[in-house]
Amino acid sequence: MNEENVTKLKEEYENIKIPASLRQRVEAGIRQAEMERSEHMNEKKKSGVMVYVGRAAGAAAAALLLITVMANSGAGIAHAMSKIPVIGAIAEVVTFRQYESSNNNMDANIKIPEVSVKNEDGTVNEETTQKINKSIQEYTDEIIAQYEADVAAAGDGEGHMDVSLDYSVITDNERLFSIRFDELLIMASGTQMVKIYHIDKQTGELIGLSGLFKDGVDFITPISENIRQQMKEQMAADESVMYFLDSDVPEWDFQAITEDTTFYVNENGKLVIVFNEYEVAPGYMGSVEFEIPTEVVQDLVQDGFLK
Repeated sequence: MNEENVTKLKEEYENIKIPASLRQRVEAGIRQAEMERSEHMNEKKKSGVMVYVGRAAGAAAAALLLITVMANSGAGIAHAMSKIPVIGAIAEVVTFRQYESSNNNMDANIKIPEVSVKNEDGTVNEETTQKINKSIQEYTDEIIAQYEADVAAAGDGEGHMDVSLDYSVITDNERLFSIRFDELLIMASGTQMVKIYHIDKQTGELIGLSGLFKDGVDFITPISENIRQQMKEQMAADESVMYFLDSDVPEWDFQAITEDTTFYVNENGKLVIVFNEYEVAPGYMGSVEFEIPTEVVQDLVQDGFLK
């Protein structure tokens, strides 16, 4: 293929319309690669050619052809290509419905989102989309059913209950999409509960805590030991803080996390372990969270999940 044809392909490809956020990600990867080029490379290889990856299905063939040509046109371009972030599944909240009820001083306000998971070519990943929405539906249906049962049990008497459920997207980075549900149940006192769903964008799969880590590694022991250490330090620093640890009732004490323990990755790229109210501490502590230092798990976690 001569230089004129390559230039034409490049011009056609650069006219593909793509989201600004995706353009910024790709350009950032290329800028980083440009800075890392060795000084002996000739000026032609330093020409700063920009590569854009389109999501539109109709542009996929042209995009793949241009990337193939450029990746084989020189070591500098190939190096730049290696620095472009991996672009896999795209997950987003597409809609939500709301369950509202008010009956005899018993109120409910429950938001129920639906999530769409798309492959990098723009087609919907039906399996994961159906799986996460089915799980969300079952989870919220259970909360609604319990509320309605409590209303029916109260009958004409004076009930006093307020249940609310809201959600937020707490992680949406190169590798992970996480949607968090916070339930608050207020009766004589308040009870907090947290549930979080995670999608691995690289595979398009719904994952739990174990999905962050390399196959066969023991991540439970180091994380559990770190949490116990944090508990001890917090209790030593503040007498109002209390955890179920080294108590007179050993069977109640925190022993270890599990492969399904609730977690999320925060804005700093750190793993955070979440426990619901009463799970590892008295009710007055509410739900509690522990940020795990990266050095505790850095040799165990898969690339791209943590910083």
